[in-house]
Amino acid sequence: MSPFKNVTLAGKGNLGSFVLQALVDAGFNVTVLGRSEKSKEDLPSGVNFVVVDYDSADSLEAAFRGQDAVISTINSEVTQSQKFMIDAAIKAGVKRFVPSDFGSLTTDPAAAHLPHHIPIGEIQKYLKAKAEAGLIEYTIFSVGAFTEFLLKYPLAFNWANKTAEIWGDGNTRLSSTSLGGIGKAIAGALNNPDATKNRNIFVHELIVSQSQLLALAKKYSPGVEWQVTTIEDTEAEFEKLLQAVKEKPDYPTLIALVKASVVSGKFKSYYDHVDNDVVGLSILSEEDLDAKFAATFKA
Repeated sequence: MSPFKNVTLAGKGNLGSFVLQALVDAGFNVTVLGRSEKSKEDLPSGVNFVVVDYDSADSLEAAFRGQDAVISTINSEVTQSQKFMIDAAIKAGVKRFVPSDFGSLTTDPAAAHLPHHIPIGEIQKYLKAKAEAGLIEYTIFSVGAFTEFLLKYPLAFNWANKTAEIWGDGNTRLSSTSLGGIGKAIAGALNNPDATKNRNIFVHELIVSQSQLLALAKKYSPGVEWQVTTIEDTEAEFEKLLQAVKEKPDYPTLIALVKASVVSGKFKSYYDHVDNDVVGLSILSEEDLDAKFAATFKA
């Protein structure tokens, strides 16, 4: 199979912007979809733009026609709309669909019951069924925690308040990939279509732990006393959060459960085997992680 050339990106948000740049850098003919002309702002030179109605099969099919691959980075709140997109892509003759499914545990059967994974799992099943019928191909990515989120959000530490909530001994390992790294992995997969056809591709740039991240946070805040609390009974706390989300699935509670999912040790949050070589993504060193902290926090 020859490498793909024409690629459509649906969703130009936080991750989508990095994916877009990686596709442009890799030389693809890129088309970005948006609900209005406002989404056209700040697009790189040479990128096409099409206004679509995501609720219209005809609109999506017209936008997808002539495209080799469609990449979805849409918001998780509208995950189910991807069934509509998959159907439109099939009608338009698109060869491959990459769903908006970029997480640590979304392809782990042991974590499939988590509330925030259920809609993602439904899309996986739907897409795989279409692929098994020979209607379209897919590539699903498992990327670990977004590295930028580890630095900016209180997963391992709260930089603003100089506090940290550590689960267990803090040494649970988790895979992590930067937003730019995810973009490179997607571009690499499209440039290696045979090896990535109908596969779950696992990648990471780093394997980190809460203790490691907190130690670096302390390194770049000399003279500051951090307030650290420890969750000893991780199993009980996880089940408490899971029940809370089931009863009241508001954003703060859901985020707390997402954090617990990757740091509690209940699930395997790091990957023993990765496909970085398949997609051309480098593994980073501890020195590289230190440099990221320096760039983010050093005064």
